[in-house]
Amino acid sequence: MKVSRWSPIFCWALLLLNSGSALAKMGDPGWIFAPTVGVARPRLDALFNEVFKAPFVGRSKIVTDLPEDAQGRSEYPIEEFFFENELNPVEIAPEAGLEFRRSFGTQNDFVIGVATWEISSVGVTKATFPLQGLRNNIADYERRAKFSYTQYYLGWRRYFYERTRTYNLYFDLGLHEYFDIDYKETHVFSFVDGDPAGPLGFKRIAVYQSQSTGLLLMQFGLGVERLFAERFSLGLEADYALSVKSGSLRGLEQRSDFNDGDRLDGEAPRPISAGAGGEIFALLPDGKNSEKVKLTMDGWRVMAKFNIAF
Repeated sequence: MKVSRWSPIFCWALLLLNSGSALAKMGDPGWIFAPTVGVARPRLDALFNEVFKAPFVGRSKIVTDLPEDAQGRSEYPIEEFFFENELNPVEIAPEAGLEFRRSFGTQNDFVIGVATWEISSVGVTKATFPLQGLRNNIADYERRAKFSYTQYYLGWRRYFYERTRTYNLYFDLGLHEYFDIDYKETHVFSFVDGDPAGPLGFKRIAVYQSQSTGLLLMQFGLGVERLFAERFSLGLEADYALSVKSGSLRGLEQRSDFNDGDRLDGEAPRPISAGAGGEIFALLPDGKNSEKVKLTMDGWRVMAKFNIAF
């Protein structure tokens, strides 16, 4: 996803860093570079309870049970199909990023950073798919989903005492913006029996993508840092984030290789759809009604930070 504007948090961070000459009076400033790696568990209830459970529903025209002299007619019997292939939630996944800190004195750091997180889930089942006018076409149905985000953040770290010991405790407070949130869902039907399967195999693929941006969260946490050398330390930090500004998936891009010869009735199946304002709606298990997908990213994370001072 391309972002057409600078992240507000990122711009604030640049302004503060450029004011280094004034802030230097607060103490002896120094820079710390820290690759980070750990695990995060944001609350994605709407994704797991609505989108991951949305069925694949549609209608097909059936021509094989018509008498031979009626094959040219413009109206055919309609058969509905309803495929359930729920995805398993993946609540905890690795998160990795980079962090820069500027220390002021021996007890305070200003923090800016970026981090990414991603999950994926796969479900496989069999489906009897009425396609190309035929009823009993058996397909292996694979459903794949991927959800990811990238975040900028800035914050403040305060040590409980001056950093002159081997082990140092601290607390932190930060503002995080999730500016690049992407969701992609792929449905693959590999036909294994019936006329469409043919001797060389046959597939139909449908892809749905949506994005979100601008979610704000306030994060607070505690950490411990162990000094190994004058310029190197290892930290372990646990944090919890609370939503300041929530959002929803917006904008739907969809593509598939279904064509007129498949004799689908109406639009191609859509487990998720876009409303009038662009918000994404997930099809409920009844296959008829939909519900808006609201994102709240509250949750915890535990990170290891490899600190290098320069």
